[in-house]
Amino acid sequence: MIAQQQGFGDLVEDAYSGKLRLPEFQRGWKWNRARVVRLFDSVRKDYPIGGFLTLEASNKLNLSPRLFEGVNEPGKESMGSYVLDGQQRITAGLALYKGTGGSHYFLNLKTLWMLAVDANLDYDDKSCLESFANDLDEEDKYITARPRSNDPMKLLEDGLLWTPCLTDDIEFSNAKETYLKYNPDKTRFMDRLVWPYFKIGRDPTVPVTVLDSDMPIEAITRVFGTLNTSGQQLTPVEIVVAVLYARGIHLRQELEEFRDSKDHYRHIETTGELFLQTIALLDRKDSKRTTLPKTIDSHNYRSFKNHAVECLEQAGRFLSDRFGAGVDEDGKLIPYPAMLPPLGIALAEIERRFTSPSPDKAHWERNLERWFVGSVLKERYRESQPATQKSDTEELLKWIEDGHESEPGWLNDVHVPSLDRVVPTSAIGKVITCMISRENPKDPLNNVPVGGSGGAIASSQSHHIFPKAFCDQYISDWRSAGGLSNLALNVMPLTQETNKRWSRMNPLDQVADVKNYWPSGYLQQYKPFFINERCLEIMEKPVKSTADFYSFISERGRLVQEYIANLWGFTPSTEQIEDEEEED
Repeated sequence: MIAQQQGFGDLVEDAYSGKLRLPEFQRGWKWNRARVVRLFDSVRKDYPIGGFLTLEASNKLNLSPRLFEGVNEPGKESMGSYVLDGQQRITAGLALYKGTGGSHYFLNLKTLWMLAVDANLDYDDKSCLESFANDLDEEDKYITARPRSNDPMKLLEDGLLWTPCLTDDIEFSNAKETYLKYNPDKTRFMDRLVWPYFKIGRDPTVPVTVLDSDMPIEAITRVFGTLNTSGQQLTPVEIVVAVLYARGIHLRQELEEFRDSKDHYRHIETTGELFLQTIALLDRKDSKRTTLPKTIDSHNYRSFKNHAVECLEQAGRFLSDRFGAGVDEDGKLIPYPAMLPPLGIALAEIERRFTSPSPDKAHWERNLERWFVGSVLKERYRESQPATQKSDTEELLKWIEDGHESEPGWLNDVHVPSLDRVVPTSAIGKVITCMISRENPKDPLNNVPVGGSGGAIASSQSHHIFPKAFCDQYISDWRSAGGLSNLALNVMPLTQETNKRWSRMNPLDQVADVKNYWPSGYLQQYKPFFINERCLEIMEKPVKSTADFYSFISERGRLVQEYIANLWGFTPSTEQIEDEEEED
């Protein structure tokens, strides 16, 4: 790896000639016109525009090179390097220096002239000219963009000077001659202001880090993540896309085909990372995301791709059927996506051993329910740890192979903690919602399902039983006591209609609403939501305090705790867990 200095204009020229190219895994062109204009302003002032990262090309590492956006035919030079960091800036440079892309950029000579007149500019005072030029920026609208034109030079009649003319003495001279035919009084304006201070040449000089072609691909990924300065980091999945592409495998296309053909997998992930991790685990390899470019090759990909996607499909179906997670419609109730590869592999093994329904198959599926809930309560995947993925996969397969004596030991240490401070978007908060969904709840007013199936979950809305607006306005000590309404145990799924009706309503009036619709059966309407008589008594208090709110939360939490403990054999605990934000 070497670090060197190079002119930005030289980088653009190399990209235009094809000497610099992009690996197939790089994202597409994303910048808008405003960002290109800002780059022009920085380049003509010789401001720093960040570093660049390239990788020497070689026959040993084929990353399926492609030309930069707008470069249709490469020049005579053969490819020398891949650009790993700097695509957006170089592509913008191509638009400014070479006129490529869907937009053309122009120095607005009319605007610049009026700005100079307003400043009473003295063309004989060099320091005055320099100060004026440096004080202008993109907000002064001296640069403008237009849709691509077949003859951008013709716009000189309207005072628009195409930016590629500002990169070359001869091109500028020709453009000036044309412009002065229409504006003969502006010779000094062009010679003393425009050309000296608005041209864009080889400068600014930029730092370029060049990676040696012998560097291992996983090291390339790590270096890129460390040095990236201009946007989203390159992901290992994108590296794998390129490596497999060179072997005739179009990973992106195949992932789309898998998503289109599977009811649950399509809602599990968008990047393909879990899919590749599952392949690695099936091949008994490390599933760490940074090593995926090393562990995934054409052989294990072709060997395990169909099995891997079916494992993830089975995991999604399991969460839907057993926990009411509705993964066939939405993946929002998946607590930790990283859990799905080991879960899916274990489910596939059970399916292989027990091809038809039987007590033994039901027993093992029940064990996986316990493993799933225990993993969430234990927060084993809070950091999406690949080491946990690998060890859990091995443990689960050994457990299924050997029977009860090989049950993972950590399962015996699982307790159901206090759920009082859990937020709805946390992993445990999602499990609480799943527990409600398992009970097939229906909207207490209109009896429409709001859980139990993917469609019902997707169409439901989360309602805060004690609405924040109500708490702020009607609980006198709410703010002084530090009340927090956005808790998982203050939420219940409702139809959009009822949620809108109750969005600011006193809990007392909500209960009255239900009683009005179901005079003798209102308790049953609330039961699937883990709301009992004690909870309703608190909700119906005419005057409520913050302590009442937390009593409601505590009582509802106790019901959920007991439900989980009784179903899967865990012990309730008073242990408090930290508030946990939603995993990425």
